[in-house]
Amino acid sequence: MNDLLATSPQDGQSILKRVLIVFAISAAGTVIATQLAKIPALSDYAHLAVGALFLGLALREARALPNGLAHFGIELGGVLDADQSDGLPPGPFGLFELARTMRSALPAFFRELFVALGVATIVFVPFAAGFYFWHQPTRPFELTFPDEFLSLAGAHLIVVAIPEEAFFRGFVQTRLLDHFDPQRKSRFLGAPMALNVLLLQALLFALVHFVVDLNPAKLAVFFPALWFGMMRAWRGGIGAGVLVHAMSNIYSSILFESWLRP
Repeated sequence: MNDLLATSPQDGQSILKRVLIVFAISAAGTVIATQLAKIPALSDYAHLAVGALFLGLALREARALPNGLAHFGIELGGVLDADQSDGLPPGPFGLFELARTMRSALPAFFRELFVALGVATIVFVPFAAGFYFWHQPTRPFELTFPDEFLSLAGAHLIVVAIPEEAFFRGFVQTRLLDHFDPQRKSRFLGAPMALNVLLLQALLFALVHFVVDLNPAKLAVFFPALWFGMMRAWRGGIGAGVLVHAMSNIYSSILFESWLRP
């Protein structure tokens, strides 16, 4: 993998070619991790490995560019780009520095949480209607939460939503926009966004889900990817998109348990 990524994104290699190479690595890694998950001793680590791969690739590409984390919108209020120039001791294992960074990120977190809750309020009712018509449940709705709900919610946020948003809406969407619309002439809600970029990032997001088990139903994630991509453009970063992504996955799990679980 290091050989494939050895070329700097600032040299003559086209941005589009680099995006496709990095995407191919992520897709191959996802397939490998999914196959390894069939081994009982490794099954609990597959999602963690995929999440680490997505996040690691996004951070690697961002840090190869000047101001890359901010450009990709993945600094998350400084959590992924901590300021180490304050002269204060980092503490054991960097815990003091992490605590300071988390505290400074709180205003941005609550701002993005407010936006995410507003978006969820608008879209989750039609989402439930679509879920019903797609799955055609045969029993009445009975509100049921998944087992180990809090652990599941944390996993969807940390292991799924943050890595996927950092990679697809942070790295992929930003670099595609750099390639197709470098002068930022196309706009969405006052933010730079081109329709072909929005569609292409959603297509790549759907494809990486499809290659896991070649199930055509997995391609349906193309549609929420459009929604997440629009949020990335609107907010200028992935914060609100991460929260809505995690909420959507948790909400889907609740709907499944409440309508479809035998």
